[in-house]
Amino acid sequence: MAQNNETIEFHATAGAFFRSDHLITVDDLDRVFNLYLPFIGATSYALYHLLVNELPFTKEHLKRQDHNFIIDSLNISLPNFVKCRRRLEAAGLIRTVYEQDARGEVYGYRILTPLSADKFFKEQLLSGLLYKFVGEERYLILENRYDIQGQEKLIGTDISARFLQVFQHQNDLSIPTTPLVYQEATLQIDESDFKFDDFSAMIRGTNLTEVNKHRNFLVAMHMTYGVDEVTLAGFVNQSVTLDTHEINEQEIQRLLRKQITRKVAIETVNKQSEPKVTVPEIKNTEARALIEIASTTNAQDFLGYVKTTLKNGLVLKNERDLVDYLISQSTLSMSVVNILVHYVLIGLQNDSLKAALVTTIADSWTQNRVDSPEKALIQIQQRQKANQARQEKRFSRSQKSEKTTPKFVKANANPPQTKAKVETNANNDEAAAALAKLKNIKTKN
Repeated sequence: MAQNNETIEFHATAGAFFRSDHLITVDDLDRVFNLYLPFIGATSYALYHLLVNELPFTKEHLKRQDHNFIIDSLNISLPNFVKCRRRLEAAGLIRTVYEQDARGEVYGYRILTPLSADKFFKEQLLSGLLYKFVGEERYLILENRYDIQGQEKLIGTDISARFLQVFQHQNDLSIPTTPLVYQEATLQIDESDFKFDDFSAMIRGTNLTEVNKHRNFLVAMHMTYGVDEVTLAGFVNQSVTLDTHEINEQEIQRLLRKQITRKVAIETVNKQSEPKVTVPEIKNTEARALIEIASTTNAQDFLGYVKTTLKNGLVLKNERDLVDYLISQSTLSMSVVNILVHYVLIGLQNDSLKAALVTTIADSWTQNRVDSPEKALIQIQQRQKANQARQEKRFSRSQKSEKTTPKFVKANANPPQTKAKVETNANNDEAAAALAKLKNIKTKN
């Protein structure tokens, strides 16, 4: 049986070699610190920084090392080192290879450059993680920091000098040609349930390079809408432009959302009267019906059913984007997300899905390992009981404070008319007299 990285037992005495396709600069480390650190953690960032510093600059410095110096330098345990390494691998910052030679186990670490800021904020999964961990305010600050600096647009005629106007072309120069490969990091996704190679073979009208450029987006759409390779390939083929042969991501999203209907939701509503005996812990008939709908309905279909049928409203674009974000995180199942949508819109009586409220509840459910609609309803019940207990406690405290009000406070509860109020009444009387006098003058004239 083939050995994978999850079955390999890690030892600190194993050899370690390091490689990078090109120089990793201070700007690269700055992007990792600002954009990646919130979700990979401070220790993972320290590990990445240490590996970059250990890169040999010349071939004369190549030598076999073990992992003890990494563990000692960062003062971490073996399990924590493996955990941090796997986070860097998942975020696309390093690649790890494993081999056994005559001296024992060997690990090779290929340090990759982080995504450019422009590509990072276009990458839905990475930017979504950053938004989740730092919040909207900090996210917008970082986005503006890496956006256009200075004047938004420069108006005028380009009068810059051309190369041959300044430098003479030398035909006799013999320049050594060294192939430079710029390897940019890409997010690693588990494709056990989505065969990307088979999916790519079904795409028509463009080349494989263009398909691979949108790989993360396409896999995210598969996870969000639950479509298989054949169905998704059909939508991608419709989105390919005829002139440039490029894949239009907005068109794919539009086509996927267009196919969302209430057919599944309506069918499940018709089955609400059927007895349900598979959920003994939820005895309420209405709750069992909700669980059945949430378990058998696509997230986008369920959102449309709640907004259009139960609330007689419209499904907003930011609501669809928010549901896409929750599904793409892969932390809550489809049925749990449906229960969350129903709770926010119906249970809390909100007109629309607010990102701050929804993500807060989703984070709480993730931490409490809510992996089924039954557990989600139990969480809602516990939240309601806690809110009721706080209200009762607040009410009893106010009653107690009213009973123990000092006598001198009660005596001054209805104070007599103050001097300021008397002066105000006097001013009003003077104004009325002046107005009457003015009226008399006008009548005489």
